[in-house]
Amino acid sequence: MDVERIPLLIAYCPTSKFRAPAELSPLRCPATNDPLEYTNIPPFDPNEIDESQVGLWRYAAMLPVIGEGEERVTLGEGWTPLIRDRWGDREVFWKLDTLMPTGSYKDRGVSVMVNWLVRLGALTVVDDSSGNAGASLACYAARANLQATIYVPESAPVPKKAQIAIYGAELVEVPGPRDAASRAAAAASRMVKSIKYASHAWHPAFLLGQMTTAWEIWEQMGRRVPDWFIAPTGHGGSLLGTWRGFQHLQASGVTNKLPKLVAVQAEPYTPLYEAFHANLDKIEASTHIEKISADGIAISKPVRSTALLSALRCSQGTAVAVSEKEVLAYHERLAQCGYFVEPTSATVAAALDKIRPLIQPGETVVSVLTGHGLKNPPSI
Repeated sequence: MDVERIPLLIAYCPTSKFRAPAELSPLRCPATNDPLEYTNIPPFDPNEIDESQVGLWRYAAMLPVIGEGEERVTLGEGWTPLIRDRWGDREVFWKLDTLMPTGSYKDRGVSVMVNWLVRLGALTVVDDSSGNAGASLACYAARANLQATIYVPESAPVPKKAQIAIYGAELVEVPGPRDAASRAAAAASRMVKSIKYASHAWHPAFLLGQMTTAWEIWEQMGRRVPDWFIAPTGHGGSLLGTWRGFQHLQASGVTNKLPKLVAVQAEPYTPLYEAFHANLDKIEASTHIEKISADGIAISKPVRSTALLSALRCSQGTAVAVSEKEVLAYHERLAQCGYFVEPTSATVAAALDKIRPLIQPGETVVSVLTGHGLKNPPSI
């Protein structure tokens, strides 16, 4: 493998300052066991945007995961609509990542991660998922001719499990809480050296792909940054990745503004919300096994919780918790406005009403709708 043809990404731990070439790095910091991030990303240059590309690969110059001229694994993911709308008496922009190839925002990070893993010679990939990340990895693994094994909680929605299976991935249902599936996938990846743990929660290349949400919003808003960005938050890939994308715009001299972040969690899975409002630097997680409608964010211990708490405070944002009753009510309310989303996505609409007193007149708000309604449809 000629890694010199790829600009050198560096895996980095913000806590211990551990650094290593990305292609040689583990997923966890050897000193702290924390997740790593990639640095040394090429500066964001608006002149390098390839407008001939229909999806997120318009930013290929800023996504150095494959060599120049090499074939890319893609299904046209990205460049999803940004819809200007009214929500009550306020203007809002909905980012429709429901319209990705597999019906969820996960396709951003998974596409970039799979291209990176193929470049490194991966043949088999595994992940744990409540459904959306697993479906996305199964899809892109099939596209790349990789074998995939997806570990899911036994209680995951049937449509999500069916989607994983039809792509040809091996579907392994794990009894117990969501964390049990994570442990099973990590253990499987350690057993055989050729198996890559393609974790949407742990892998830095996934987070790199999620940065494109910010770049698209910036372009679609006329090269402006919104005042607020709201996202459902389990492991936090959407929220943190988008924040990193906006930070990269600022570091590259493209903007001098950053949005306020709003992390939305669903009861009783609210460790980030509790830590933020208790002014803690780390979460105090307790394992839950309750089945909730917002299954995509039913996470007891977000992998990147330290970075998420730091991002919320740095952005002068906040964290919001919503109840099961609110999720169901706002799920229906969004549908009556024409947005058929899975219940996890409906949490942002509930949060939007809860933070209304914080939003000043004239401020712009972007809420990302992360998953399509057919992922977890309501009962009739």
